[in-house]
This record gives sequence, structure tokens and C-alpha cells, in this order.
Amino acid sequence: MNQLHGPATSPFVRKTWIALQEKGIAFEHRQLDPLAKTSAFLAMNPLGRVPVLEEDDGTYICDSSAICDYLEHVQPEPRLYPEAPRDRARALWYEEYGDTALTQICARVFWMHIIIPVRSGAPVDPAEVGAFVDEHFPPALDYLETQAPEGSGIVAGRFGIADISLASPLRLLDLAGAPLDAQRWPRLEAYYRRIMGRPSAQSVVTAEVAATEVFRTTGNAPVE
Repeated sequence: MNQLHGPATSPFVRKTWIALQEKGIAFEHRQLDPLAKTSAFLAMNPLGRVPVLEEDDGTYICDSSAICDYLEHVQPEPRLYPEAPRDRARALWYEEYGDTALTQICARVFWMHIIIPVRSGAPVDPAEVGAFVDEHFPPALDYLETQAPEGSGIVAGRFGIADISLASPLRLLDLAGAPLDAQRWPRLEAYYRRIMGRPSAQSVVTAEVAATEVFRTTGNAPVE
């Protein structure tokens, strides 16, 4: 059976996990700390990044975008990437936006709420978090507020890779206990909740919540 390596809390692991579920491709999850650059990890991906998809024959495929594109080719239905060239380009743009702009700000909030307090022993600094959110969230989220659809598909009204890629980093805010402000970004928040309500997205919730709580209490769980 395929194995998906990486912490369940990683937005890139989550993105790949949801894609695998949507495609109906069976896999087993293997926790892996991306900060522990072991020889076994680097043998799978010399860049030391997650996720890594390990296939039955021992082949490793790295990087969430590469993995999801690969899955689209080996299991074409249901489609996660649009066929029309312009729609596909838009989907790839939103995928990139989620992987970069959104992940950068959402991961930082997760670190400030979860990772840094556990590792430093210092409590969360609400003023520091608030200042970061005030500075970095509007430029990234105001744009998505104008783009968020009424349904679950931001491209051509059909759910796909763009929606998975945007929801995956936003999920970090829930795990941090600092959810997206529904009053400031109501369309985006409602769109995000619709995506997270899908069975494929719900399938990762137990693993990521457990990993977050174990890390919060012991400092030992591999989270990102």
C-alpha cells in the first residue's frame, strides 16, 4: 500500500492526504518530523521536505504539487485539475498562492501559538500575534475574500486542487486555536468551512488534532 510520510499538521501533507482521499487511492500515513533530517528521511527526499509518497515498489515521489499532479495522471477520475487551459492555469495559480502566501502566514500563527511556546516555555504573546495578523493577513486574505465562491469550487464552480490548496494552510489557524475571522472575511471563511466539511478533509482531522495535542502536552510529536 502507498505510504504518505510527513506530519499530519503540515498543510502540504494535508493537501496530499485530501487529494488521495478524493481520488479513492488507499494509503497509510507515516508520521515524520521534517525538522529531524535523518539519513532515512534524506534518502527519501534529499531536500528534507514533506510530504513524501512512497509507492508499493519503493519509489518515492516528493513535493505536494508534484504528487498531486502525478495522482491526476494515474487516477484521472474524479478530476482535480480542470481540462480547459485557462481554468487549469487559474487552478495552478490558486495552488501556488495557497502553497506560498497562505502557508507563510498561517504557519507562522501556528508556530506562535503552538511550537514556540512549547519549545521556549514562554506563554503565547497575544500582542505579538495580533501585530503579525494585522500586518500580514489583510494583504493575503482580502484578495481571497473577493475570489471566494458561493460553492466549494473556486475555479469554474467545480471542486479541485485549487480549493484543496487554499483550505489546507487555513486549517492551521483552527489547530492554533485562532480561527479565521468570520466577520472580517465572511465569504472566505464560509468557503473554507464548506471545503473542510467534505469527507476527504474530515478524514485527516483526527490525526492532526491528536498530533497537535500530543506536541502541546509533551513536546514530542512531529509537527510542522
